[in-house]
Amino acid sequence: MLIPLEDNFEDVLMKAATGLGLGKSKLADATGLSVAEVTALLRGRLEPRALCEVAKVLQLDGPALEALARSESAPAPIELGGLCPFNTPFPIPDYAEMTVNSYLAVCPQSAAAVVFDTGTDAEALLKKVAAECLDLLAIFLTHTHRDHVAAVPALRTAFPKAVLHSPRSEPFAGAYGVGEGDRYEFGSLKIEARLTNGHSKGGTSYLLEGLASPLAFAGDALFAGSQGGVPEAHYASALEINRRQLLTLPEETILCPGHGPLTTVAHEQRWNPFYAAP
Repeated sequence: MLIPLEDNFEDVLMKAATGLGLGKSKLADATGLSVAEVTALLRGRLEPRALCEVAKVLQLDGPALEALARSESAPAPIELGGLCPFNTPFPIPDYAEMTVNSYLAVCPQSAAAVVFDTGTDAEALLKKVAAECLDLLAIFLTHTHRDHVAAVPALRTAFPKAVLHSPRSEPFAGAYGVGEGDRYEFGSLKIEARLTNGHSKGGTSYLLEGLASPLAFAGDALFAGSQGGVPEAHYASALEINRRQLLTLPEETILCPGHGPLTTVAHEQRWNPFYAAP
């Protein structure tokens, strides 16, 4: 499944500027650029000199940001036995192409299966479960924004015995609360919860072992080449949390984001403008 990057370079600029509380005028003053030059960048017109100056002020890695702008930093497609990604539409004003991811992880030694987030339409996921006669045992929510939980009712109707889990500080009807460090086992699948909040109050990532590669289901904490939007009050903390909780994982760990394509820890350490070393 080929899913495009969730964010382009101007999205990254806007998210960083919002997180640092810097509007166009402040960016212009801090960089020596004109407001018109800053505005052009934020509207997607690449001018390398201006991009470099803005990247410095926004504490972004300039080469990684320019590579993103030139479409040179997308991760290579990833496929892994036992991991089934699903991508469903979630159109919003001014972004009709928006989609959201959900994931099915299947134990290689049994029929046990677990879902991470639900997306907006469970039809394809339910067909997969039925076709392979899987035993869906649990649903884990990374956070409770509506695009990630829209298909919860459909999944619970089809599998009423599947246990629903949600971050403890984001209560969800019928869900058991999940906290930092909580662990679960389903067949040979082992899951550990890690708090990766910032984009949302209780944002939680789930580390999974038991397939050929380790995985982290990151929700909107981290995307390939970007991350979910974070308000100014929590921006610095969210960056530190992602560095500590996700980007210290083994480099081969596959990151499964809430939007955009699969990526790896190694790829984001090198190519994510928020985290690549300046």
